[in-house]
Amino acid sequence: MTFVSTTLTTELLLHRAGTKSYWRGLTYRDAVLSLRVYSRHVAARVRGSDDATYVVELSWSGTHLVGACSCPHGSEGFFCKHCVAVGLVLLDRGETVPPPDAEDVELKDVLRALPPEVLRDLLYGCAAGDSALRTRIMKAQQQ
Repeated sequence: MTFVSTTLTTELLLHRAGTKSYWRGLTYRDAVLSLRVYSRHVAARVRGSDDATYVVELSWSGTHLVGACSCPHGSEGFFCKHCVAVGLVLLDRGETVPPPDAEDVELKDVLRALPPEVLRDLLYGCAAGDSALRTRIMKAQQQ
């Protein structure tokens, strides 16, 4: 079995972004206005060269680092300089992008606080369009 890491590194950022975006991202560290590490992703706001503020999210899809940014380049699906800047700030702080299988504490807390009828409606809405989830629910009822 091959072990594949979900470790954030400068090498990984360079690989994902490419040389040009990576080097431009190096100069954008100070443009990271806010950064928050959640249970399964990182969310940030980054000031762009035109003083616009872009929303950035970093997460893992399996073992693949995914970056999403609201800037024009990021909106086309590229891992842009703003994603690089957020990754570099994380590394500077000794933090990382949480692994994809991390416990989603925020979601569990919200689900605990919701009334049962709201949970039923949400679950029904999801299960009605997802046959695998519907099957899991039907099997759980039989136990």
